[in-house]
Amino acid sequence: MTLIDDKPAPAEAPEPAGASSARPSIKGNPWLPTPRGVWLVTGIELRRRRPTVKGWVFYGLLVAAILGLGILVAAVSPEEKTSTPLEMVLVLVLGAGMLIAPSLAATSINGDSSEGVLAPLQMTRLTAGDLALGKLLSSWFIAFAVLLTTTPLLVYAFSRSGWHWDELLTVLGAILLVVLTSTAIGLAWSAIAARAVASVSLAHLTTGFLLLGTLLTFVFVQPLVSEDVANTYAYPDYEQMTPEQQQALDHAYETGDFSELDVASLACIEETSTYGVPHTERIAWIVLANPVVMIGEVSPIVSPLTYEEDGRAAPGMFAAMHSSVSGWRIGPDEEQLTGDSYDECANLEALAAGQDPYADEQYSDEEWQAQWEAEQERSATYDRAPWIGLGVEAALLLGSVWIVVARLRVPYKKLRAGSRVA
Repeated sequence: MTLIDDKPAPAEAPEPAGASSARPSIKGNPWLPTPRGVWLVTGIELRRRRPTVKGWVFYGLLVAAILGLGILVAAVSPEEKTSTPLEMVLVLVLGAGMLIAPSLAATSINGDSSEGVLAPLQMTRLTAGDLALGKLLSSWFIAFAVLLTTTPLLVYAFSRSGWHWDELLTVLGAILLVVLTSTAIGLAWSAIAARAVASVSLAHLTTGFLLLGTLLTFVFVQPLVSEDVANTYAYPDYEQMTPEQQQALDHAYETGDFSELDVASLACIEETSTYGVPHTERIAWIVLANPVVMIGEVSPIVSPLTYEEDGRAAPGMFAAMHSSVSGWRIGPDEEQLTGDSYDECANLEALAAGQDPYADEQYSDEEWQAQWEAEQERSATYDRAPWIGLGVEAALLLGSVWIVVARLRVPYKKLRAGSRVA
């Protein structure tokens, strides 16, 4: 009896002619979201991430602070129409949303991955788009809930603001878009960074750059778009005067009598100084990308001259913001770019001849007031420009969602060091 089988192994069947030896490429799971899948993931995320007792205390204190500040501003506001309470509540809601929602989203993916919860969801029939949008909406709903809690105060502040309903809804929509974009940014960093601490920090740094970085960039770039303007000054040179000439000139200034002054004998020197006038109209798009500025641009335009006839309150914070941004968009006028010249020697000659050298430059108080009001009206009623800010928010939102979907597709082509799959 032999223990070893000497029979040759059967030959493998030959591959059909023309068959390729390369394996088919793995394309991964579908990425397109479905309404049912998105709603299912949103419900799962909301149930899994229900706040603890400390979380409820924090949210309660936050809402109480918003309501308290809003009530305080409303109490100290004058009895006539004012938009300050409404604008204050809107800013507080925006700040709370940009603080809470990105913090929750920034730990949504890497937190689930470290706990071994993400991989089982990726092995179901849920698509990468379902997971991305479900996690995005669940964090965004928290910020939306903060807005709902302030509804009574919003209604009261709106009744005194002089705004219209469509204007309030437009501003609220812009605020929710900014919060949604901030949430998507936090979710994208959660998909990129392996540690939750890093993703939260990067999310807040990104939103902080949008809020403060755009303003600082606008300030620092101004010298690069400045035009040199020269001012020319001509005046008597005291160092070349004799003591008698100096005494005569001082006496003429003190008494106002220049008839005895020999101006022709005085040495006159001329100096030129240059300074930069920034062309802010060339870089105004930088500050228009700021989300808060964008919200100010979608707010109603209030004329400082006719607001009472229009049935509105006096211009508030948003109106002042729009006026400042409009001034930057308009840029310097021709007079600012021309420079100034002052000839004290020529003025002394005119005074010595009994003439008034400032006769052509004198304006009445009414003319100064009319000119100032015209400038204020021009900047206050300048056309709104929210499109750059809306475009930046939409681009960041779509780009962040695309990053999240790409990172959630399986099988992974490359994993971060130390990443846990299941």
